[in-house]
Amino acid sequence: MKIKHLIAFILLLAATSCASARKSAEIDPAFVASESTWLYRDAEVVHRRLKPLERPQVRFEVEHAIRHADSVWVVVRVTIPHRSIRRGECFKAMSVLQAPEGLMELGELSLDSGHFLPDEEGDVDVATRRGRMQHLYLSWRFAWDECMGMNTFIALFASLTDGRHLFEYQPLMLPLFWSDDTEDEFFWPRSAGIPASTLLERSPFENR
Repeated sequence: MKIKHLIAFILLLAATSCASARKSAEIDPAFVASESTWLYRDAEVVHRRLKPLERPQVRFEVEHAIRHADSVWVVVRVTIPHRSIRRGECFKAMSVLQAPEGLMELGELSLDSGHFLPDEEGDVDVATRRGRMQHLYLSWRFAWDECMGMNTFIALFASLTDGRHLFEYQPLMLPLFWSDDTEDEFFWPRSAGIPASTLLERSPFENR
């Protein structure tokens, strides 16, 4: 578990975040604003340029959290509405497992609209049509620990940038409610052949 790395990452987020916050009645409370910029600190400019809360929001939801003997499998559905990421922008989300006795970095998702980033592993081109949504699935398998039985979350640290302005969302916490599949093995066999940490274009739980 990369605890020291995560602590440094959280401190960096706190240091770069502006103290101001905005709320919108139409926005999920998980997306209250907290922002900064790369070139200057000006929340008004960030909101005027990016309009991060005046657009559809990228959503995250735990599809399944499965325990099988001494292993677990977590799948998080990512919903990307049309115009949630505009051309020339990049949305990133760092995923961290938070348990009562420790933290573990799970990786970063980069959603690129308009070739914002060079082609890199983990960079996903996003192209949605009006009235349509794109779905992706974050999948992780790792060892089970008894400390994860209760009060365990996937913490998501998300940001949006156009290369000049950077908007940082407040961390989103997704609670994990485990389904023990050790005896029934209803879901677990579907993880066969899927890498331990990967991004899928289709839900592994869809009927094949």
